[in-house]
Amino acid sequence: MVIGCISCKNNQQPGINEILTENNGNPITQKKNIESIIGTFINTRDEEDIDSLITDNYIRNMNGIPVVTNKTELKARINLYTTGFPDYNISSSNSSVCENQGYVNWVFKGTHTGQFADVNATGKKVKINGFSHLYFNDEGQIYQEDIFYNELEFLQQLGYSLEAPMLK
Repeated sequence: MVIGCISCKNNQQPGINEILTENNGNPITQKKNIESIIGTFINTRDEEDIDSLITDNYIRNMNGIPVVTNKTELKARINLYTTGFPDYNISSSNSSVCENQGYVNWVFKGTHTGQFADVNATGKKVKINGFSHLYFNDEGQIYQEDIFYNELEFLQQLGYSLEAPMLK
């Protein structure tokens, strides 16, 4: 289980319909628009949507490890999950926007009926809770995403187990 805690209290936000601005005064996407982008982004499979939602130099870190450094790599990563879990769905259980950053608690659900990297289909259902921290530029595109989830729990739901190391 992943628990994310955020607070915008120290960074008071304009009203929901006011335009957000960065320190340089350039307008940034309205808060409602950022919330809409987050909703579209977390479950998108469409390459044209990806092209419009993220920057060319987008970076994705998973549990602190860089796994994607551009649009092409993100499309390949999404294809990996689409192939392995064709019925997958990612739902937001809670989200918040603070200035040009979004915070999302999400739930990934799917059935492993296709090839997922080097893992043949198991037919097992998975349900994983996670947290994403999204960073937006002035045009409302995502330039970085930090994802946190329990990777061991995900692999255990596919049938893997963790064995104690051989110490001798």
